[in-house]
Amino acid sequence: MALNPVQVLERLTLVAPLGLRFHDAATGERVGGGLVVTVYPANNTAQRVAAFVNRSGTYVLHHAPGLRAFAHGAGDDEFWNNLPPTQTFVVEVIDEERRFQPFLFEAELPAPRGLFNWVSPFEPSPPAGGQSVPLYSAPARAPRSGMAVVRADLWNAEANAPAAWAVVEARLDGQLHARGLSDARGSVALVFPYPKPTDSPLSSPLASPPVNKNVPLLEQTWELTLNAGYAPQDDDAARQPSPLPDLRAALDQLNAPPAVLWADFAAEEELSGATLKYGQELILKSQDSITVSPPAPQSVLFITPAGSPP
Repeated sequence: MALNPVQVLERLTLVAPLGLRFHDAATGERVGGGLVVTVYPANNTAQRVAAFVNRSGTYVLHHAPGLRAFAHGAGDDEFWNNLPPTQTFVVEVIDEERRFQPFLFEAELPAPRGLFNWVSPFEPSPPAGGQSVPLYSAPARAPRSGMAVVRADLWNAEANAPAAWAVVEARLDGQLHARGLSDARGSVALVFPYPKPTDSPLSSPLASPPVNKNVPLLEQTWELTLNAGYAPQDDDAARQPSPLPDLRAALDQLNAPPAVLWADFAAEEELSGATLKYGQELILKSQDSITVSPPAPQSVLFITPAGSPP
């Protein structure tokens, strides 16, 4: 007996206005768990909705205030080619496991088809397939084996306050190896894989053949160069930083004139580099000086904002 064809009475679709992926800036690995991602209209923090992670490690926002009609759209090519006008939303990201710094950024929703295209303020535009959002190490993060750590507690020498949401970079032979974002207390950690071990130069004593002396791993050192981006609007803004940094705005500080890291509290000698030793955390700090007034906290690294007079 022939069966009657199925009659479709109603078709229900659910289209997500935002899909986000995140990666660990220290390792490049995708981070698909442990994050609390919430989204709300830029003009209404009370209308928060949560994005949920799926099995592929993508954080998906199923509903957003004011986009109900979009969420129930057809989802076909015609639908994606005729998107409604976008609205500005704020995306907040907080790591429950305290591995990464919290932050926020603005996004225009609904986003185009596919994964959200994160656009860095100083790197080329991402490909059409989407680019994941970077996560920067929290100061208390415990690095795994084979990872180097550079730490500092940044202190704004002009505002006499912690340098919140500053960006510090470390390079080796001109190549970027690590980037870190300080927290509200000015603490920053740059976590990155140790550079490739190096050998000592060939030595050729008189009357003997050249000898290549390998340096044991535990004796390996690397000369890092350092630079920083830090550009608060004024001293009042530096003393009362926002609860969460805008990630794009924080990274954009690197496009401003460079901030200055100081080797001494008297701000007479700049700190442009430091020696990293294998197996040891590198702690950056300015040298104490009895001439500093008012007294500065001990074990901090002085930094003056971009554009400040020397």
